[in-house]
Amino acid sequence: MMDSEKYLGIYKTRRQGNSVTVTIPKEANINAGTELAVTQTSAGIIYVPIKPTKKTNRYATQAAKNYNYQQDIDDLGYDPNTQPPVGSERINDSW
Repeated sequence: MMDSEKYLGIYKTRRQGNSVTVTIPKEANINAGTELAVTQTSAGIIYVPIKPTKKTNRYATQAAKNYNYQQDIDDLGYDPNTQPPVGSERINDSW
């Protein structure tokens, strides 16, 4: 065993719907909802927690703040915000 490995015990699987689940003990320090990458090897199954990616608002980035949206409108030749709907593409205008 490596220094970072810690034996956490033996756990029994159980059926839940069409899946088989195994309980992860609290001592493993894995939060509920954590995604795990699962790899099957000749030695067994390896579960590795996936670090969540930070979700960012793409319109709050510096690139979006510096983008010339007026140039897009000028290139179109009209302002899409001032055009009435043609079909049913705007069912709810309250947004």
